[in-house]
Order: sequence, then structure tokens, then C-alpha cells
Amino acid sequence: MLFVNNDGTKIYYEIEGEGPPLVLHHGLTDSPKLWRIAGYIEPLAKQYQTIILHVRGHGRSDKPHNPEAYSSESYVSDVVAVMDHQDHDKAHFWGYSLGGRVGLATGKYAPDRFVSVIVGGNWPVERDSKLNIDDLKGAVNIFKKGAEAIIAYYEEMKGERLSDLERDLLLEADFEAALAYCAYRENIGMVEYLPTLATPHLFYAGDQDTFTHSNVERYVESMQNAKFISLPGLNHETTFYRSELVLPHVLRFLSDNS
Repeated sequence: MLFVNNDGTKIYYEIEGEGPPLVLHHGLTDSPKLWRIAGYIEPLAKQYQTIILHVRGHGRSDKPHNPEAYSSESYVSDVVAVMDHQDHDKAHFWGYSLGGRVGLATGKYAPDRFVSVIVGGNWPVERDSKLNIDDLKGAVNIFKKGAEAIIAYYEEMKGERLSDLERDLLLEADFEAALAYCAYRENIGMVEYLPTLATPHLFYAGDQDTFTHSNVERYVESMQNAKFISLPGLNHETTFYRSELVLPHVLRFLSDNS
């Protein structure tokens, strides 16, 4: 296990495989282990040095409980600190949900450090917008109810019982850190800077992921070098687990932009 101290916050990460570096950034309350469980790591590690972040507030990384620790700039600086720790000037980036938001923020805070950016389950919505605040209210209410309510919510979204390992990983989550993230408001100007970027972007979402799917396509059209993949019949939760549907698009995109 490797770690780097980023301005007082300790960030852990793992590395699998060899090749061009690819950073993986998971979502809120998710575990870095889910990339393995869902079947992403083995195929990726055959072609890429796959860097699996333990995102701040999660896993073996530090878990501050102050909202200011969860700015987009802080998340991006964690990614850059890990890249610097491995002496990588540039890398591919792949984030899902919260990780997708961080991917979008790289265009403001580290636009020259990424060869390509993959954004799953997210779109350019600012964290001070009514849409995002309303969306997070549901998450906040669930987080406050405790672990069993959270497990029930994820099982409903997934449409099946979570495995014992998935349940255990959720029980390990720091929901005070998640609430701190939900409390932070910011507007970093995505609509203004994203159309100026030449970095290739790939967006994907299930067509049952209501907020994301209904909004992302029109933003993709405003960008210089971006494409959107729609995945039929999938919601926000189930999209992540369908690696057999997602990976062919991602591997093609990475190959085209390596």
C-alpha cells in the first residue's frame, strides 16, 4: 500500500499493472475495492498502470469532517499529488459519480496533467445549484438514518441483495465525512471552462440515471472533444456494476487517446 501526504491529508492508493498511467476515482461512500468487485481491474491492468485511489473521506485515506476539506480543488490536488509521487507528468483519469465531478474539475485545476478524462454518472452541474442541492438532500436524509437504511437504499437501487462483502464495505464507510462533503457548496464555472478544453472526454450514463442522462448530452455538444455513451436500462447504481458493458467503450477510448 502506498500513500502520499497532500498538505496534511494522507491519501492512500494502490497500483496494478504496467503501461500508461490511469487513475481511478470512486464515488461517495463507495470503496476502492468496488473497482475489483465489479470486474474492472484485471482487464485494465493488462494494458495500463492502474492507480486505484482511496478517495479522501474513504478507505485508508484520511477522513476529515469539515466541509471545506471537500472542495473540488482539494480532490484534484489529491490526484495530482499521487501522480507526482509516482513521477507521472500526465495520466488518464476515470471517475464515477463523485469521481466524475472530480474529473470535470481537473479541467480547471490541472488541465495540463491529463491525457484524457472519463466521466461516469455525472455531468457539469455546480454544487451550489438547486438541482444538486435537492439531489443531495435525499443522500443526506439516508446518511443520517444509519447503516441499515443505507444498505436498504443501495439494494433498492441495485435491484438485488448486496453481497456480504459489499454490505461490510458500506458498514465501514465514514458517513460523517460523507455529510461534510454534502454540506460544501461551490461553483467553479464548469460551463465556462469546459468548452475551452481540448482534452478528450468520454461521458457515460445509464438512461435510468435521471438527472445525469437528461442533462449530459447537451453539455457534451458544447465541448471541443467529447462524446457520450448511453447505456439502456441502467440507473446510477447498476451502471457502475456492468463492467462488461462499460469497459469496451472505455478501452476503445483510451486506446484512441494514448
